[in-house]
Amino acid sequence: MLKEGLFLQKSQQNRKRLLNKNDFLFIGLWNPDNIYQDTRHNIGSKVINLFAEKTGSKFTISDDGSYEQSISKINGKSILVVKPMVSMNNSGVAIKKVLNDTDLGYEDICVVHDDIDLPFGRLRLKIGSSDGGHKGVRSIDNELGSQSYYRLKLGLGRPRKSIDPADYVLSPFLKEEIEEIDFLVVDSVGVLLAFLLNKENAIKKASERRIIDVV
Repeated sequence: MLKEGLFLQKSQQNRKRLLNKNDFLFIGLWNPDNIYQDTRHNIGSKVINLFAEKTGSKFTISDDGSYEQSISKINGKSILVVKPMVSMNNSGVAIKKVLNDTDLGYEDICVVHDDIDLPFGRLRLKIGSSDGGHKGVRSIDNELGSQSYYRLKLGLGRPRKSIDPADYVLSPFLKEEIEEIDFLVVDSVGVLLAFLLNKENAIKKASERRIIDVV
């Protein structure tokens, strides 16, 4: 039993040393259950998935199963890329576990998520803003006790008055929206890549994003 305990402790220490070597943390919010796979609420994970794909990194599950992680290497920088494997509303629980194994400052963290208060197809990168009613972000704020991290918001636009916002974000994109959403995801990855070099430039890049054709 003593040897097993020492082995586990050493394994955890080695894992923490590995995670500590990272320069940035990117997080994509979503609901991992299959029934929510293609819903509007999951667009944050689409950005994170594409970022990992473009940088040639593969996701692995954490020891406790609460998040998936991959590590991307770009221009000498190491980026820890994470998707919580808990419900959207409990995202903060998983993120807190990630941060327990790192020594990253909040200013080097970017959470990617949907935003219905932002017009469809728009992007906004901000630090220290309120949760705006997004329960995944609220969970992170509560667990960390801070809002001093960056958020890349992807605009969904508000639904018609006859549609409940909760139902709206848990619905799939319309067929005529999908092409623009694919472009939006690609452009979001571009903002994250810019974030690695210069955060102010990344903020500007996000703010200048426009859709070509109004859906």
